[in-house]
Amino acid sequence: MKMKLIDHSDTVEKMNAKYGKLYSASTIKAGAYPGTDKDNAIAEVWNIIVTGDKMSNDDAYNIVKTLVEKKADIVAVHKEAESFSLDNQIQERSPIPFHPGALKYFKEKGIGG
Repeated sequence: MKMKLIDHSDTVEKMNAKYGKLYSASTIKAGAYPGTDKDNAIAEVWNIIVTGDKMSNDDAYNIVKTLVEKKADIVAVHKEAESFSLDNQIQERSPIPFHPGALKYFKEKGIGG
């Protein structure tokens, strides 16, 4: 099978203007797929966990803590969890505010949220 990856990171600004700050530019590295010999500039979408305003700060804190500290266990169930990192937890990449409990955990880890 032949696969051709098409650069499309130039669409990020327009998509964010239309849909909110959900997208960022990224790269699929050369060799990630058989037959690809150059980097591919892409738009990627961020996964977010959403809760209502009734969730306690402690519950939100513990959920985030579990996602970070039990990452290997989560990756064993769903490989996409490998892409989760504290460095990616940036408020301006989210169309909704971070929960105060999540922000507390991020602050403890030196991440601004």
